[in-house]
Parts: sequence; structure tokens; C-alpha cells
Amino acid sequence: MKAEDYKITISWDVNDVLSLDDTLTTDQCIDVLEKAENNHDANYGISWDTLSWYIDDVKEINLNQQ
Repeated sequence: MKAEDYKITISWDVNDVLSLDDTLTTDQCIDVLEKAENNHDANYGISWDTLSWYIDDVKEINLNQQ
């Protein structure tokens, strides 16, 4: 295998988000994951804390839309 062909990936899914807050809908979980992907700091990656922060963000946005 060539070095340039070797890579690793770390993935997060809806079940990971639900393990932190099982009151979320699937759409809300997807919003959390998309926010984490689009706004994460590449120096730190995505952690459980990152997901928790975006869960709070998504819940606040939903409250303000009601």
C-alpha cells in the first residue's frame, strides 16, 4: 500500500447524538451532526463536548422558532 492511499476516518452518527439526549428527533440529530461537521475546529476535532454544545444550540433554535 502506498502511503498516500492510507487514511483513517472517525464517524459520528444519530445514535451517538441520541445517547447524549434521547429527546431529540432524527432531524434535530442530523442538524447537530451537520453543525459539528461544518463548524468544528480542525485542531481539536469533534468530541462528545462538541456534540453536547451543538445539541444545546439546536434545542435553543427550536425553542425560538416556536
